[in-house]
Amino acid sequence: MASRAPIIPRAAGLLLVLSGALAACMTVPQTSACMMEPGDRAWINQASANWTSAERDLLRLDADSPVPIYAIDRSCTYRQVADTWSGVPHGVEIALPGGVKVPLGPISFASPGDTQGGEDPYFAMSLPSVWRTSGVTSAIGLERLMDGVFLHERMHARQFYFANPALEHIAAKYGFGDDLSDDLLQEYWQGNPAYRQAYEAERDLLFAAAADPDDRMARKLAGEALTMMRARRSKFFTGPEAKWREVDDIFLTMEGLGQWMAYRWYVAGYDQPLAPEVALAAVRRKQTYWTQDEGLAFMLVVDRLVPNWQKLAFAEKPELAEALLQRAAGTP
Repeated sequence: MASRAPIIPRAAGLLLVLSGALAACMTVPQTSACMMEPGDRAWINQASANWTSAERDLLRLDADSPVPIYAIDRSCTYRQVADTWSGVPHGVEIALPGGVKVPLGPISFASPGDTQGGEDPYFAMSLPSVWRTSGVTSAIGLERLMDGVFLHERMHARQFYFANPALEHIAAKYGFGDDLSDDLLQEYWQGNPAYRQAYEAERDLLFAAAADPDDRMARKLAGEALTMMRARRSKFFTGPEAKWREVDDIFLTMEGLGQWMAYRWYVAGYDQPLAPEVALAAVRRKQTYWTQDEGLAFMLVVDRLVPNWQKLAFAEKPELAEALLQRAAGTP
């Protein structure tokens, strides 16, 4: 494929819908010069520093090549160059590389760019002043909520080296369009009661495995969840529906790592640590986004039961969700 659309997880996609509705009524300050508000500047600089620490301490990885960041406030779009930000004014629509246009509002996504067209990956996120003006709130505080969102999306940029080729292969093999995402799987299967029941039982068993105080029982439950995962895929992903098996595995991996990163940062204690149950509730939100929710559950199990899983998940040819869960379960 010549290009792919930005990877916009379901939660960020909902924020884009929200921002579209707000764009018409949001007042855009008309300025001849671009200058971030102090609070916005402090947050984006700290969020970037958070990623550097998380990449080193939680992922145990050497720093990757910097991904260009586009930060958006109510009047300007800023691009980070070295340690400085340069801005250009915008209206109620934001123009980003590759012809991407998004409405002004609370957005956050990582774009893989277009390797064939010479476009580099990048990361775009609106700043706290935009989210606050749009009425976004959180029980854990707006900036802290945004810290988790930033780390989740920045994780995707770290995954592009294996995710881009895998997604391009899946899309070409099965005839998916440029908008291939975890949303498509949920939208396709959510009207099937039997599938939904199988998914929910599998997800709940994974969360039970993550929470059980006994490692042996946790491993046993992980094995049962793995059996259920394989049974679900064997039952539903057959014939013309076989294409969903690879979609399921790659997006469980991507979204699981993104959600886990946000959760681990919240409880890691770099700032004011959250209690695990508070952090879990903040990351799961309404528990309605399948791949993010089950992905978090499987990664909590893997993080607990698979030592040095980071080397496997970020190898030259990384292990994906089912393979990592198999290690957690301790099965051949």
